[in-house]
Amino acid sequence: MTSTALMNASYTLDSGQKLNYETVKNYLVSGDGNATDQEILLFIELCKAQRLNPFIREAYLIKFGKKQANIVVGKDVFVKRAHKNPRYEGMRSGIVTITKDGDVNEREGTLKLPGETLIGGWCEVYVRDHKFPIRSTVSLEEYSKEQATWRTMPCVMIRKCALVTALREAFPEDLAGLYDVSEMDRMPDKLPEKEVDTKGITPQQRGMIMGIAEDAGLYDTSNVKDVTKLTEFCDSNGYDLVNLTYDEGNEVIKLLSDYNKRKKGVVIDVDATEVNDAEEQKEEAEQISMDEVK
Repeated sequence: MTSTALMNASYTLDSGQKLNYETVKNYLVSGDGNATDQEILLFIELCKAQRLNPFIREAYLIKFGKKQANIVVGKDVFVKRAHKNPRYEGMRSGIVTITKDGDVNEREGTLKLPGETLIGGWCEVYVRDHKFPIRSTVSLEEYSKEQATWRTMPCVMIRKCALVTALREAFPEDLAGLYDVSEMDRMPDKLPEKEVDTKGITPQQRGMIMGIAEDAGLYDTSNVKDVTKLTEFCDSNGYDLVNLTYDEGNEVIKLLSDYNKRKKGVVIDVDATEVNDAEEQKEEAEQISMDEVK
């Protein structure tokens, strides 16, 4: 991926916020993996094409380890967009169950009666000028996962899968290429819903600060609540550890790195350069004095 392509990958949201490579990489990747440049570019382009705002959790870029990243949308995007479409005329959805006698029932809502076994979900979307409703029936065995939500609320989850599938088929111009987390495999049980604050430090910055501070003897992971020494270090350099901004976070990382090098007796290039400059200035001054004497 060329640097030019990444630099040009930018999207200004209706709110005025700018979505670009740096903001996605630093704030908007969920999971424990590092998204590739191509995955970040695809995420930006999808948000741009579908007018999604990831800062208010309308879209997620999820990456685990070295597996391919997944792009999913927030839980309310499908329904909100359907309601905004002038051709939308309502929908019905529910679950599919089977009794001990083999009778299959389709029930609206998510109520499963005693003695019934859940086998799927269904949804009908009514669209203006369509003779028949857009219908989707999905099988539980194709979607059910091991996450807690599927174990505790299988009726709710399978109905949701049927709903988003039907809405995507009914309004492809609004929802094409968008998927809910319930449809994806190996997804986190719960995605963050709090709005993203791009003014504070990133999790990566926080990890670097704590790691360098521990190496420098200013923090101990065995007592994570005690940040007294690190707080004093930041205060002495004019920074508030609790309320660091993104740029301040980078400055603190540099200060901690320099402090750690000095503590270990490592020569810091910046200081060495300053010393050399001072010596050169002294020699120049002496040479001028000798020339004046002559």
